[in-house]
This record gives sequence, structure tokens and C-alpha cells, in this order.
Amino acid sequence: MSLIEYLEHDNWREVLHRNFEGAINLLQTDRFGRCSSAVDDIKSWLTCGGVSRVKLQLNRQMKGRRLDEERQGEIRDYLEQLVQKNQRSLLELIADGIIPWNQADFLTTMGIAEAEFDAMWEQILIGANPFETWMLANGYSQDQINQIYQIIDRWLVKTELNLDTRPDEPTWN
Repeated sequence: MSLIEYLEHDNWREVLHRNFEGAINLLQTDRFGRCSSAVDDIKSWLTCGGVSRVKLQLNRQMKGRRLDEERQGEIRDYLEQLVQKNQRSLLELIADGIIPWNQADFLTTMGIAEAEFDAMWEQILIGANPFETWMLANGYSQDQINQIYQIIDRWLVKTELNLDTRPDEPTWN
């Protein structure tokens, strides 16, 4: 059965949890391994467009199956909880290129609003470190922050991201 068919039943939370985490586990260990069609749905959505794609497909299918609005809202909310719970794994999959990078998914995964990110970016441009400040203010431990920095560093190296240099800044390397 496809994922949406399972979400019509009373135990939908357990099913969504099991299949979402199962998809992440397979993407980390055996991307092309055999799995149920429900896990395969999530795996393919994640690898084609990340969390944004999962949300889009679930919304389309929930509408197509005419799930009541309350259930749809509950599913969306629970998916957000699963994304936050599996934040580190999702970031690692993004860093490894298994989930394609896009800013919207990064912000969703980190739980940062776009306006908040834009304000942080402005601070970064003047030499501040608002991302770490935000993480500390939102309950991240220093160990978690260090792990996130390692994931971001790995992604930067893998993508060979070249930052523009500022020739007018004498301390800029």
C-alpha cells in the first residue's frame, strides 16, 4: 500500500513515524535497498526534492483522497515534528548530496523562518555569528552546534562552495 492509504487509518501517526524514519535509515545505509511502497514514497520524495517535496506530495494526495481538513492539519503538524526529531539525519543527507540542497528545506529542517534567516544573513555579512546565537537561544547544546557545523563544513567541502572574496577587507583570506 502507498503511504496515503495508511494515513487514512486510526494508527496513522505510528505509520508515518515508522515510514519516515525507515526512509531516512535506508537513505543513510542502503539507498536502493528493498522496502515497502510507503517507505519508497518518502524515499523518492526526499531524494527528488527534500522535505518540501514530501510536504507537497502529501498535500496533493491528502486532497485527492479527500481527507478531512482536521486530519490533514494533524498530518502536517506531525510531519513537522518528525522533521525536527530527525534534523541531524536530514542535514547529513543534504550534506552528502542524497537529499538535494535548497534553502527552503534547510530552513524547514532547522526550524528557521525565511525572514529570520535573511536577518541572520545580514548579520553574517558584517561579521557576526547570529546562527550560533539563534541555536543557543533555541536550546541547542554546544555539542549539537558543533555537530551541525561539522555537517555544514562537510557539505561546503563536498560542493566546493566558493565564497566571494572581499578585496577591500585586508583580513579576509
